[in-house]
Amino acid sequence: MDFAELNQLREVVVATAVTAGKLARELWSQPRQISQKGFRDLVTDADIATQQCITDAVQARYPDHGFLTEEEDSQLPASGPIIWIIDPVDGTTNYSRQIPEFCISIAACRPTPGGYEPLAAAIYDPMRDELFSAAQGQGATLQIGGAAPIPMQVSAVAATTEAVMAIDWSASSRSRVHIMELINKLAESSFTLRAIGTAALAMAWVAAGRVDGYLNLRLRPWDVAAALLLLQESGGTIVQPGGEPIVWDTAGMACVATNGRLTLNL
Repeated sequence: MDFAELNQLREVVVATAVTAGKLARELWSQPRQISQKGFRDLVTDADIATQQCITDAVQARYPDHGFLTEEEDSQLPASGPIIWIIDPVDGTTNYSRQIPEFCISIAACRPTPGGYEPLAAAIYDPMRDELFSAAQGQGATLQIGGAAPIPMQVSAVAATTEAVMAIDWSASSRSRVHIMELINKLAESSFTLRAIGTAALAMAWVAAGRVDGYLNLRLRPWDVAAALLLLQESGGTIVQPGGEPIVWDTAGMACVATNGRLTLNL
C-alpha cells in the first residue's frame, strides 16, 4: 500500500473515530441500558450504537473490508483485504459510571498468517477532545481540540525507578492474582503506579510520553491493534511480559507496552 493509500485510510479512520466519539459523548449523560455479557464484562447501549456508527461508515466507504469488533455482530463480514479492528467504547465500566476515562479505538489492519498488521489507527478521547493517530511509516500524532497535530514520541525514561507505570485489572480471577504479584514488583521498583480503566487510552498515553509503561494480562485484539501502531510509530513497543512478541488471541493476550527503553523484571 503506497503513501497516498495509507494517508487516505488514516483519514477515514480518524474521521470515523471522531464521529463515533462525538456520539458517545452525546449519550454520556443520558440514562444507560447496561447488561453483562460475561463475568465482570459490561456492555451498554452506547457501545452498540457507537459500533454501529463506525461499521456503517466503514462499509459505506469500503464494502469489501472485514471486521473484528468487541461487540458481536453476525451481520458483519469477518474477512477481507483489510480488517477493521474496533473497540467502540474502551473503558465501558468507566463510561457506565460516568467516569470520564474512555476512548474509541479503531485500527485498519492487513491480515497476516499470525494475526494482524496495523496500517492506520486512531484512538480518540472525546471527553478531552484528544485524537491520537498514526499510519504505517508516517509517524504518530496527537491533536488536541482544533490545534494542529503534533508528532508523538515516547518518553526518554530508562530507569524503572523513575517510571510512571499504568496497570489495569482483567475479569479473570486467576489473572488478578497474577497481576497482584506483578504489581508488588512494580510498586517496589517503579516511581509510581496508575490504574486507568481503559487499556487503549493508557497505551496511547505511553505513545505520547505521558506514562512510561502499561501492563495488562488479558487484553483482546480490539484493545491492542490501534495502540500497537501508535507505539511503533512513536518509538515504543508492545510485548508479552517475558519480552516475547505478542500473540494475537481473542481469548486474551498478556501485554506490556513501554517506551522501549525500560527493562522490567516481571
